[in-house]
Amino acid sequence: MRKLDPVKHEKKRQEILGAAMRCFLCSGLKGASTADICAEAKISPGHLYHYFDSKDAIVASLIEGRLEKVAEQLKAGIQSESSIVETLAPELEAQPGGAAAMALIFDMMAESKRNPEMGKIVDSHNRSIRESLVEMLRYGQSRGEVEGKLDLEVTATTIMALMHAAKVVAMQNPKEADKALPVLRQLLGHLLTTPAESAKAGPPRTKKTVARVRA
Repeated sequence: MRKLDPVKHEKKRQEILGAAMRCFLCSGLKGASTADICAEAKISPGHLYHYFDSKDAIVASLIEGRLEKVAEQLKAGIQSESSIVETLAPELEAQPGGAAAMALIFDMMAESKRNPEMGKIVDSHNRSIRESLVEMLRYGQSRGEVEGKLDLEVTATTIMALMHAAKVVAMQNPKEADKALPVLRQLLGHLLTTPAESAKAGPPRTKKTVARVRA
């Protein structure tokens, strides 16, 4: 039996994943078939199964790769001197691939709710992302960048919601995405900053406004 070369094997896996992504962007998650992916990757169906058990396994790998990149970015942000808003800015911007890429991300998330195995992958990585955000927020509190009384778990969940909101804007109103980015960054900044720091950045707020921002 020929010995498997792990480097070549992984390279081919990535080529297949790239071909699958192109097919999904063109035809959607449901519309792209295994045959389409094989044709795009220039391999036979039998060859495909040396690398992935099924189309679901391909989708799961794409989801896992996407979430791992986000988690790595957040961990790098914790170790840098950049502000939290600057660290998170790339996740508030339109992603490469435009509206089709944004739609595909949500399609994959929806599929994870229908497919238990994909669901486990997404839930695990979402927990990892949330933990990284909490760690980043705790560090931000230690250097006075983040309000000390914030519930970090709730704040991390809210930040994740803002990330999704940015993708919704890019998907539904791509022409407005660049205009929405400064607003989203401002919302994030107001969510995190202490009342004293917020006062320096703008006009005084009423008690009602402060309560609304903290909510």
